[in-house]
Amino acid sequence: MFETFSMRARRVVFAARLTAGQRGAATIEMGDLLLGVLLEDQDLEGSLLLSNIREGQRPAKLEPLPSHIPFFPLGATDKLRNRIEKLLSQSEAVARTAEIPLSPDLKRAFEEATHIQNTYHHKRIEPLHILAGVLTEESSQYVKLLQEIGITKEQVLQRLSQPQTSEDE
Repeated sequence: MFETFSMRARRVVFAARLTAGQRGAATIEMGDLLLGVLLEDQDLEGSLLLSNIREGQRPAKLEPLPSHIPFFPLGATDKLRNRIEKLLSQSEAVARTAEIPLSPDLKRAFEEATHIQNTYHHKRIEPLHILAGVLTEESSQYVKLLQEIGITKEQVLQRLSQPQTSEDE
């Protein structure tokens, strides 16, 4: 499923998996994915990885990625992240090696991200394709949070219509 995802998009999914595991989730939810998108957008996914390192372990080195222009306004990300975290249920953390399936709405968001990638004839799915896919779930409480800070599907699609640069090209 993730073979067409860019390295940045894969990092989003990895961060979502870590977030879901930390909160003891049975499935990776839309909120987990949005947290991953926010962390990647602000180049903060390394802080999530470091917070998951057990004492005495060496952290895995993250490959540097080309710089990008963040999509989310810096001041909005902390507030949005806090609001998303409050909506996500918490339980006892699951093992990092445990497989956590994708929720049905997340599967639909990934299908829509693939559709958008194909529509724009992009080589790879980038985090903004994922965000646009998320924004198709209009009844989602997470989409409503995004809309409250002015993030719309149209805005994301407008950004995607601009010339693409992918680190995997």
